[in-house]
Amino acid sequence: MEKRVFLIDDEASLRRSLSLGLMQEGYDTEPCESGLKALKTLETYKQHQTTPDCIVLDVRLPDINGMKLLKVIKQNYPDIPVIMITGYSQDMIEEEAQEERADAYLEKPFSAHELAEVLNGLPVPESKKLDVDVPLKDTATSAYALLKFKDSKDLMRVYDELYFEEHVVYCDAVKGEYDLVLLMQSDSMKNIQSVAEEKLMARGIFSEVSLMPVETPIIEQSMNNIMQSVDKALGRDRGESTSENPRSFRRGATSYVFLQIEKEKFDTIYPTLYLNDSVVHCDCTRGRFDIAILMRGTSFADIDNTVKNQIKTIDGILKIKECPIINFFEI
Repeated sequence: MEKRVFLIDDEASLRRSLSLGLMQEGYDTEPCESGLKALKTLETYKQHQTTPDCIVLDVRLPDINGMKLLKVIKQNYPDIPVIMITGYSQDMIEEEAQEERADAYLEKPFSAHELAEVLNGLPVPESKKLDVDVPLKDTATSAYALLKFKDSKDLMRVYDELYFEEHVVYCDAVKGEYDLVLLMQSDSMKNIQSVAEEKLMARGIFSEVSLMPVETPIIEQSMNNIMQSVDKALGRDRGESTSENPRSFRRGATSYVFLQIEKEKFDTIYPTLYLNDSVVHCDCTRGRFDIAILMRGTSFADIDNTVKNQIKTIDGILKIKECPIINFFEI
């Protein structure tokens, strides 16, 4: 599984380049532009009983001194490794960082590969080690699997097999870059990975198998309260991923839409998508895409129009991949 890096730096170009570079190195980056927002995000992580695997922190931030922020982080989150970065080559800064228990120190400029080498050398936080051995509360874990066939002639046969496969909640044939989209569910991500390896990858018929774990969206409490009130008013249940079956819609069209976004704008992007009238369900994911949504429209052209005029225009959307669902039951 990808490790999550919380990157705190006020330079947008650096956040963007390191996020893309670290993704290629196997890291999932959560970018942040200010110290105050960083503290709010860490507190939200804490409320959701999760933490990043590492924090990369710039010495100079627009609102809070990086060294003071380091001290606060180490006081409240002592098990999270922190790498201090700076554009100023001064021995005093490095010494102060060491005194405040920084786990590593890097001077700009540096590449994502160099940062990844430092990350790879950090010890695994004790809290993360405990997560492996201590059983978590009994809740279902979900993940999307995006499948692309080497030869499309296998589609119908494999579709019929996977449709009834254990741990596969939904199996949908789709148009576009992928051939099948699965929603998988089990009591742990480890079990889902095992199923993916044994039932999908071992077949040798797929040119691509992309697994995207579904995560609880981390948003500010005020917005979360608003979304909960909307759910209550509409009688929606956010407790289960994709609570509505795409096949249950007797009229119109349905489509998966997968998005890559600027993660520092997640707090505005996710609620906007979630409250869109054409969005049946909205999931926060890790992996190739950051958000997976299920859309419904009177036709695929209607969905395309909504994507073009209401989703593509949202600030922070980087990439959109539409996967219209093929309804074999109507063919």
